[in-house]
Amino acid sequence: MSHRLAVLGVDGRIFWSLVAILIAIVLGRTLKWVGSRLDQRRPNEERELMQLRSRETIIVLVATAIPYATAIVVLIVLASFFLPAAALGGSAFLAVIVGFAAQRFLMDVVAGALIAFERWYAVGDFVMIEPSKAAGIVEQFGLRTTVLRALNGDRAYVPNSQIITAFWSPSGYRRYSIELLTTEPDEVERAIEEVGRRGPAGHARFLRPPRVVETRELEGGAWLVRGVVDVAPTMEWLAEDLLVGALKAQLRSEVLLSDPLVYTLDEGTLSRYERRVLIK
Repeated sequence: MSHRLAVLGVDGRIFWSLVAILIAIVLGRTLKWVGSRLDQRRPNEERELMQLRSRETIIVLVATAIPYATAIVVLIVLASFFLPAAALGGSAFLAVIVGFAAQRFLMDVVAGALIAFERWYAVGDFVMIEPSKAAGIVEQFGLRTTVLRALNGDRAYVPNSQIITAFWSPSGYRRYSIELLTTEPDEVERAIEEVGRRGPAGHARFLRPPRVVETRELEGGAWLVRGVVDVAPTMEWLAEDLLVGALKAQLRSEVLLSDPLVYTLDEGTLSRYERRVLIK
């Protein structure tokens, strides 16, 4: 009788283990389907974009946690088969080995939980991670690893415990200002517009081509022409090198009073800095 009950208990644990695995598979695929649908959405407002990234992050976190939770449940059930109470004393050495093997895993999980709690970044953000120097869009953020996809399509799998610093661009792109001192503002404006028409646009090149935003007359017959251009992170060379070279190639040397000045600056941060500085 006792043997039959033991067999029934084993069969019941196997059954529920299989049920747990099946539920994990169905739930994981469902969450991946929901995540793919969210990934196809293109929000029109900043608030909608932030909400979309938060939802994607939560879904990805849950989806990546399901396999680990299922594996833990199955391992516990299997351990109950092969390690009965009488054999627990002899399994102490095995437990020590498993504990050392799980140390790195636990470090990654704790680091991932802290990153999620402090909201360093979310799925869809463009970040650069130190010390690995990996940069790209956060494609997947799990409790153990962060997956980045670079603009060239390469993926970087970074253990969360190896992430010391994360550089995050709130806007998701770099806005550069271009300033030119000239005696012929009309010619400079045409040159900037010509680079915008002929230069690369779209497909992770110029996100928005260069355009003139200000033309101001200075003293001594000089003019300041200022333009802006938007590029993707890691594509800064388009503004710093290609744009400067194209403008210098189109403009006569006597038109420019100095080399084009290209820089990136956040106006909000600059204003906050100026409010906290006393210049004597």
